[in-house]
Amino acid sequence: MQWNDRPIRFVAGLHGNEKAPVRALESRGLRFVLGNPRAYERNVRFIERDLNASFGVEDGSYEALRAAEILRKIGEKEVVVDFHTTSASSVPFAILTDKKMLPLAERIGVAYAVLMTHNIKKGHALINFRDGISVEMHGYDTEESFQATLHVLRALSEERSVPVRVYEVYGVIKELGDYENFTEHPDGFTPVLVGEQSYDFIGLKARRLG
Repeated sequence: MQWNDRPIRFVAGLHGNEKAPVRALESRGLRFVLGNPRAYERNVRFIERDLNASFGVEDGSYEALRAAEILRKIGEKEVVVDFHTTSASSVPFAILTDKKMLPLAERIGVAYAVLMTHNIKKGHALINFRDGISVEMHGYDTEESFQATLHVLRALSEERSVPVRVYEVYGVIKELGDYENFTEHPDGFTPVLVGEQSYDFIGLKARRLG
């Protein structure tokens, strides 16, 4: 598949317990990069550190070495569609680190796109180093996230754009409360990724962009 005359490179399994997108891509016989093979085999999130916070890191860890290897595999002319799954109860959505990738987010058949201005990966995610987007779907290894991956693949193959609502993350939620992802809270922010068990905060605070 291509986008704007650039090859699309699919990536899945940067976190080893996020298996459904890997199975979905394999079921369609598509070429993709399996992010963290050791963690995937052991069904754990990572071996030494979060691989999707290890790009550009040089600490000798398995994930830092694997991140460098992944960057060698993905050419700078390619665009990345990086599949992730989450324990948060949420509809599928795209994550961007650069607004220029919004047209790609509008090609994958989701309703929401989230711009990570407040970068929880501290600039060391894959899409900080290669053009592209990440896609978040509910359920680490469920039929729901398997089907959501297939939906994205079908949308990309149809080559049509669907406008999305864009939110910008500007902080984290630290206080317990009643939150629903992508539903504005009375305090004036929109929660994102509330319920993700792998983070040390409750969720992210976002604002709607025009």
